[in-house]
Amino acid sequence: MLSGLASGMTRKQVEQKLPEIIDFAEIDEFIDMPVSTYSSGMSQRLAFSVAVHMDPEILLIDEALSAGDARFKIKAQAKMQELMKTARTMLVVSHATNTIRELCNDAIWLDHGRLMMHDEPEKVIEAYLKFMEVGNDSAAMEDL
Repeated sequence: MLSGLASGMTRKQVEQKLPEIIDFAEIDEFIDMPVSTYSSGMSQRLAFSVAVHMDPEILLIDEALSAGDARFKIKAQAKMQELMKTARTMLVVSHATNTIRELCNDAIWLDHGRLMMHDEPEKVIEAYLKFMEVGNDSAAMEDL
């Protein structure tokens, strides 16, 4: 509720979206429990669900796609693809090279606040992996 209100929605608008948010996050049986009792994964899933269901003009996703099990990751990825079709501005902050490769059409690599590279995702990923000295190891393609 607080996230929705903070994003400029009315209480009524948030209440209308609530069932969809809870269903997407897959935490319906825990929704009445204090958020402080949620695991970090549950909290991230709920935060992601709130963010993508608030119809934002600009959406910033910071490592949120790494939360949850494989099924939730696939569902979150599909939701991001759906949102991309509606011509929204989305910023994805991630170390997960596959996420960048699949979701982005432009990439910026920052290292300690310094711009290292701005180019097509594949070129940035290649330079980043070389810089990190990990090559194309399968572990490097996941969340580093």
